[in-house]
Amino acid sequence: MERKTTTSELRAQFFPRLVAAGFVRQGDIARRVLDGGGVHVVEVQHRPRSAVFQVNLGAHLLALGDVAGGAMPAPQAMRDHDCAWRGSVIAGFRNATDAEFAYGTSAQDAAESVAFLVAEWERQSQAFFAPFSAYPGSFLAAARLAAQDAERHPAHLLNWARVALVLQEAPLAKSIAQAALPRVPERATSLRANLEGILTG
Repeated sequence: MERKTTTSELRAQFFPRLVAAGFVRQGDIARRVLDGGGVHVVEVQHRPRSAVFQVNLGAHLLALGDVAGGAMPAPQAMRDHDCAWRGSVIAGFRNATDAEFAYGTSAQDAAESVAFLVAEWERQSQAFFAPFSAYPGSFLAAARLAAQDAERHPAHLLNWARVALVLQEAPLAKSIAQAALPRVPERATSLRANLEGILTG
């Protein structure tokens, strides 16, 4: 099935749900700017040659600036790859991490694929966006949890340490950095330096 058919189904079934939840849609991207400087991004990315699409999620706190070290776009222009936190709606058709939804071979297939996305949307989007839903409360709660998470990647912990600094919670920021440092890969020298910088103030 072609992209055009799936796009029509997304516009009919999926994007109205986002608009009802406060997102502003521009093409295949929808953004929601929250009080306190939080930004939520939903970006549909198509791979027509493979006849699949996926729905990428992003969340950012504007006070963090650009976490990649470049110039951060305006909130109304942010994409999922500009965000400090990223994820995808998991389709799960092939395995537990599969994020690809198939166009299918007919209009009915496309409609069913988008219907499955819509059915999964509420549960998965709530799970992803919840830590980034209310500033400062949900961000502070998530930062405190991050300090205790033995499975969290150190790069993700660095983001939460930065959140703690924005919230003027220096002891929490240092505890997160201390938890992250032993997990930093040997060659991740920039990550290590950033974490050490938090510890030294």
